Amino acid sequence: MSKQASEARKRLEQFFDAGTFVEVDRLMRDGENDVAVVCGYGLVNDAPVYAFAQDKSVCSGAVGKAQAAKIKTVYHLAAQNGSPVVGVFDSDGAHLSEGLDAMDAIAEIMAAANDLSGVVPQVAVVTGACVGSSALIAAAADVVIAAEDADYYLNVGDENAKADVVAATAEEALEKARLLLGYLPANNLSAAPVYEVQEAAVAACASSKEAAEFVADAGSLFPLYNDEVAALARVNGAVCGIVTLAGDTVSCCAAARAARFVRFCDSFSLPVLTIVDAESFECLKGAARVCQAYTEATTAKVTLLTGKAYGPVYIAVAGKAAGADAVLAWQEASVSPLKPETAIHILWKDRLADMKDPKADRAALAEEYRTTCCNAQLAAEQGAVTDVIAPEQTRATVSAFFDMLAGKRVSKLPKKHANIRL
Repeated sequence: MSKQASEARKRLEQFFDAGTFVEVDRLMRDGENDVAVVCGYGLVNDAPVYAFAQDKSVCSGAVGKAQAAKIKTVYHLAAQNGSPVVGVFDSDGAHLSEGLDAMDAIAEIMAAANDLSGVVPQVAVVTGACVGSSALIAAAADVVIAAEDADYYLNVGDENAKADVVAATAEEALEKARLLLGYLPANNLSAAPVYEVQEAAVAACASSKEAAEFVADAGSLFPLYNDEVAALARVNGAVCGIVTLAGDTVSCCAAARAARFVRFCDSFSLPVLTIVDAESFECLKGAARVCQAYTEATTAKVTLLTGKAYGPVYIAVAGKAAGADAVLAWQEASVSPLKPETAIHILWKDRLADMKDPKADRAALAEEYRTTCCNAQLAAEQGAVTDVIAPEQTRATVSAFFDMLAGKRVSKLPKKHANIRL
């Protein structure tokens, strides 16, 4: 037993609840060497989890037939028992001396991971090197958590790929993985954990950026992708996903992250709250991704309009036709097929012709159009908005709708899968 192998076991012992780690295939060998991975199961927050940790001391943690066999056993057991899989990565890639067998071994691991995608949560924790073929395996997980000093790339010379969550140290990365699993159900047929009700972190909110923190229980926001677009949270003790699309333009990257996050939540029937205050998408592909993710998702979806919801943004995520079960709007929100600045050039040409101060008069007309022709009250009267609420009512109203939608069931047309624009 190598010193580093003991370190790999320490990683898993740190990850699991104290005294619960049970090793699988402990005596398995790779020729004359230890197998470059430690596998087993245990409890995390009193719930069963399966995990593996690569052993950097054995052939640099190279992935070959023996390592693949042990890791596939973990996936097999997780599938049989409906429990999450966590991989701790520290490897320089494929076992080159095994040639094509090593490449086939990696492909077999990825096939096992893909078979379980959407069935049980999969988390990759990058604590050291995760390069080459190992990076392919890690990237297939639902969430990748990486230490700041870890290497996470596919080709030599590449910059590190962006992990979904970044931690200061390897130990913190493992703790974040434990925390993340506390938000997720064991599998796609189980319910997410329910916690004691906590108060919101802030007493009131007046902007889109504050809305997520106001709705969520204090201390419960778990941001993903290291930005303000997506976060897991608890609302009155119940787990949900929160997507925030704010700013004049939703970037291509933000749209991609939102689409992936909605699909992730939908896989495990986590309700989604979407906070909208945006005018447009930066790119067509991003808009198409978001639109398809929302329309395909059958989990409970509540939209909160805190400001602007124009054209494609409204179509993709904000409207009932996009699959929203409820659309709530703050009183100052506005819904329009076009930006007011554009709409007045089409609908109010006669008034524009009488302008004396073009810049000031155009701004005043746009504001008048926004408040009179595309306000939240008018949208509610037309049936596009379920209810118009004050900001201070947001948390209670969202929680009530999530409670009402807890038993939502939807049947879709039979098909293999949608052809989402990746």
